Amino acid sequence: MKTWLSSFLAAAALFAVAPAGAADFPSQIVRIVVPFAPGGGTDAVARLLADRLTPALGVQVIVENKPGGNSVIATRQVALAPADGHTLLLTTDIHAINAAYGAALPYDSLKDFAFVSQLTTSPLMLMTHPSTGIRTLADLVAKAKAQPGKLSFASLGSSSPHYLGFEWFKRMAGIDIMDVPYKGGGQALGDLLGGQVNLSLIVAGNGITHARAGKLVAIAVTSPARNAVAPDVPTFAESGYPEFALVDWYAILAPAGTPAPVVARLSREIGKAMHDPTVVERIAGVGLDPATGTPAELETLVRRDIERYRHMIALTGAKPE
Repeated sequence: MKTWLSSFLAAAALFAVAPAGAADFPSQIVRIVVPFAPGGGTDAVARLLADRLTPALGVQVIVENKPGGNSVIATRQVALAPADGHTLLLTTDIHAINAAYGAALPYDSLKDFAFVSQLTTSPLMLMTHPSTGIRTLADLVAKAKAQPGKLSFASLGSSSPHYLGFEWFKRMAGIDIMDVPYKGGGQALGDLLGGQVNLSLIVAGNGITHARAGKLVAIAVTSPARNAVAPDVPTFAESGYPEFALVDWYAILAPAGTPAPVVARLSREIGKAMHDPTVVERIAGVGLDPATGTPAELETLVRRDIERYRHMIALTGAKPE
């Protein structure tokens, strides 16, 4: 009887303790750390999310921009934060790219984080200036082969999906196009619109606006299927490159060891927030679509993209910034 009672009390104690993390959360301000400067897409999404999570969680949710180190500085800060759900990281596929390069990072991109929820997805669109005369991928490949090294591509540096994706395509097509790296997307787009560079990959929702205005030409989208914002623009796969697919994403991570009930609650609340009609409309303005899911689905996505970018890096010989 004594043995049974002891076992029962121990089990009861475990049962009482297990959900305590969720019961006590949140007990203070929740911070969303963004590894990029204010004003960009990640900052806009973080602030929309914070506005919705504040009433949902019952505490103030704030955004802390911490740019630098190609997102490594902010990512390390979150990895070292208390694992209680009060410090979150809004990151992008750069998290997978940094891991794929295999360089020494001050954290483990998988083991040091709890995966909470994906936020958005966005295909890229290959655009050109009308003066090039290029209208299709076939036109691009033909012109590049006829004039090796003459065409130019505006990239965002070797740690961006724009660079890696286009370098991958160049190897597939067997063409030589000059890479012109930029510090930010705004300057790259400005030079493309001005004709100073010939090509670039742009978030589809933004790119199609310039195409409809006649300022740029949409050549192909990087998603596996055509995108709703540009149903008339073919995919790379349809244009003769069936292996090519590339989609940007934003996601929320937390420090490893964050209690599962806390992660589950955050994931649920984030899912509701990102599908709020106002949020959907606002993020559509920066070319993003809501794409939430379970923590397990996000972890699968990150692991898959690390391997995908490793493949691109191996094929292209790209070097980290």
